[in-house]
Amino acid sequence: MEIIRLNNFSCFYKNKKEYVTALDKVSFSIECGEFFVIIGESGCGKTTLLRSCLGLAPYYEGEIFVDGVSVDEMDLKRGRYAYVSQEIGLYPNLTVYKNIAFPLSVTHTLPQEIDKRVKKIASELGIDFLLSRKTSQLSIGQQQRVAIARALIKDPTIMYFDEPFSNLDPALRLELRSVVQKLHETYGTTVVFVTHDISEALAMADRIAVLEKGKLIEIGTPEYLAQNGKSELIKGFLNK
Repeated sequence: MEIIRLNNFSCFYKNKKEYVTALDKVSFSIECGEFFVIIGESGCGKTTLLRSCLGLAPYYEGEIFVDGVSVDEMDLKRGRYAYVSQEIGLYPNLTVYKNIAFPLSVTHTLPQEIDKRVKKIASELGIDFLLSRKTSQLSIGQQQRVAIARALIKDPTIMYFDEPFSNLDPALRLELRSVVQKLHETYGTTVVFVTHDISEALAMADRIAVLEKGKLIEIGTPEYLAQNGKSELIKGFLNK
């Protein structure tokens, strides 16, 4: 069953008196529970595509439906969507506990329920021993785990990742990649993951969409694209 569908979707940004095309007539769907990866070089429209699925496109044509609802009618505050990026965006003067709990606190969830869910997700991410520390005292890897925990605390139906590990060293990237894959297996949440790292995409994805200059070039499983892919991005990586 599909959970996201784009129909002939184009997105534009205003630059002075002109409109610049960021996405050009993109159409595809994402299945419920799928780990879907979007790849492409910088400026190809990857982040714009994620933001469009959250109803944050500035000017657009075409349609996007998320969980059966048009983004025109989507209530982002009430929807069960989570977004994690390389800009971690934690509150540095709050504890790890309060950072993770924040999405539930603003919806007036009962304190007992908040406590139970914070401790559960912190344990699953291996950061339960950090709950009393301020996030400013943590390493980058620990901060990113807190950001993932904060995203998961809402029990989202869709998690959007916008190059979350691009600023990390290779060893830490592999570690957090494993964390995300394990969480996906545990919760079965639909994941839409943007990266420019081809090896990351091939290792994590159920399917991969390749963007180039705002256009959808091809889409398929890692196995299919590795054998039959036409994009220079993937062929260049495999031929190294």
